Amino acid sequence: MCDYYQKLSINILLLVICPSLPCLAQSRSVEPGRSGYETPINLVSMNTLALPEGLDSAKEKTREFELGGEFRMRYHNENNHRPSPTLANSLGLTGTDDDFILYRTRLWMDAKFNEHLNLYVEMLDAESSMENFPSRGNEVDRLDLHQAYAEIAFSDRLQATLGRRSLDIGSTRLVGEGEWANTRRAFDGLQLSLENENFDLDAYYLHPLSMQRHDFNQTNNNVRLYGINTRQQVNEEITRSYYWLTLELDNIDARYDTFGFHSKGARGDLLYEFEGGVQAGRNPDQTKHLAGLAVIGLGTELQGKIPGQLWVYYEWASGSDTPGNGWHHYFPRAHRHLGYIDLFGRRNLNDVNVRWDYQPTESLELRVHYHYFSLANRADVPYNTNMTPFAGLGANTSGSSSLGHEIDLLATLKLNERLKFQLGYAHFFAGAYYQTTPGAPYSGDAQFFYTQMTLEF
Repeated sequence: MCDYYQKLSINILLLVICPSLPCLAQSRSVEPGRSGYETPINLVSMNTLALPEGLDSAKEKTREFELGGEFRMRYHNENNHRPSPTLANSLGLTGTDDDFILYRTRLWMDAKFNEHLNLYVEMLDAESSMENFPSRGNEVDRLDLHQAYAEIAFSDRLQATLGRRSLDIGSTRLVGEGEWANTRRAFDGLQLSLENENFDLDAYYLHPLSMQRHDFNQTNNNVRLYGINTRQQVNEEITRSYYWLTLELDNIDARYDTFGFHSKGARGDLLYEFEGGVQAGRNPDQTKHLAGLAVIGLGTELQGKIPGQLWVYYEWASGSDTPGNGWHHYFPRAHRHLGYIDLFGRRNLNDVNVRWDYQPTESLELRVHYHYFSLANRADVPYNTNMTPFAGLGANTSGSSSLGHEIDLLATLKLNERLKFQLGYAHFFAGAYYQTTPGAPYSGDAQFFYTQMTLEF
């Protein structure tokens, strides 16, 4: 039955798109965040008040109808960190090279029926070509139903969102849509939102998707994510969030309850971001789970010859004497926070990082980020972005806590509201851990170079 509705949705979307293609010249912006773009662009916008005679009866049912999309192409040159099929858990500093091209196409339809009901449907096609080794799990997802949800407004303050959708929660250190990944991330489930003038509350019950590269993605009923996130607008410059998020993993019989706090704002010239969390529950080995997270960030707006915004962060996620029992990072936007090479997941990790962001013109943005990574608990191991132990290593195998340094460089050029280019480079200087730990597959540095074009239509 689920496959029937998915195929029906695709046919309806294609029938709507095809006759509308001559209207490409029409353009109008939509609500930010619904399409997931930084600056959403519409392929078609149609207000039923202007419908031809004979279609007037549609006025009472449909007020606005919009189509849009995005095409993204990215070239990767990966040196010593391509997933290796011969290595246990395959990720991290592998000593394997590859270069390839990722393609992603998104088409979406947004229909507002009235002030109480909005429907959104999005198709996604993600492909990889020219690689020498098997692609990552988040790189290929051929023509699929990426998002399909209804927004139901019960009142000005209470709204429900039901269906399949991508979303960010809070700082995205626990839950994010994974925009960097070629396939993006989506969940099936329900969100209830209560909005007030200075206080918002969101309640979630979600399942991630079981990714099928060449078939429709299915709901993963063995994994459940639910909880509450509140957001308080203290003033124009300060926001505070309190959250409880639970992750249940039936396949390993584990449960994690996270209770956290996040605040971001400014006091005079000082910018700051703080986040802290405690995680309780049950480990896969059926022992009690207790772990912690801390993030401290201070920043300022630079003046003079070197302008821009400068931040210094310390980020910590606990490990454990028993591998696999440290902090669990759920479904984060790891690429945004822990370096562009994506060597580490947020478990048993210290990250001291410095970030400089500068926008010299409206069309150009520059970023220089530095990270120093080390183990929070030397008895534990580093973890990959999928929470597996690096190279399958076990307890008390680490020869050093020093994982290494990473430099990330990024230039983004926005030619117009539709077309954007990125040029990125990252270098990881391997630390003593890789030279002194028996079983580490490679002890040298890693490099990552990429170029990306994004066209919105």
